[in-house]
Amino acid sequence: MLTNWKTFAVVLAVATSAPALAKKPPTIPLECGKVSGFKSEAERQYMDQASGGGNIYIVNLTYIGKKPATKRLDTALRDCLAVAIKMDGSKDILATAWFRKRDGANYYDDDMLHPHGGMNYISYVASKKAVEVRSLRKLK
Repeated sequence: MLTNWKTFAVVLAVATSAPALAKKPPTIPLECGKVSGFKSEAERQYMDQASGGGNIYIVNLTYIGKKPATKRLDTALRDCLAVAIKMDGSKDILATAWFRKRDGANYYDDDMLHPHGGMNYISYVASKKAVEVRSLRKLK
């Protein structure tokens, strides 16, 4: 569950340190996050305890070549969360946005986008059945 900031920090570290992983975890392509005039791709990965993820899903939405405005990016992430929730809403889902400078570039070089601010993230909390923007700061 993503209610603990330390759990989120571990998940985010695993998700953003792809070069440290010997191979990319298996992913499922998603049809979501489309913004007119922008090329994108979306996928869902399962992160289990063995990989340091705490049995959650991570949705990665990557824009290629140019970045959409923050408001559009938030809408796109929420769209991808809705698709992932329909697939399996029994686990928490962390949504992340990425930018790849050009088509065909290595995904390890993607830059993370922060549409909700550098210390905030958007996720689906299965126990509440709700999508929330949360802060990485320690929760009380």
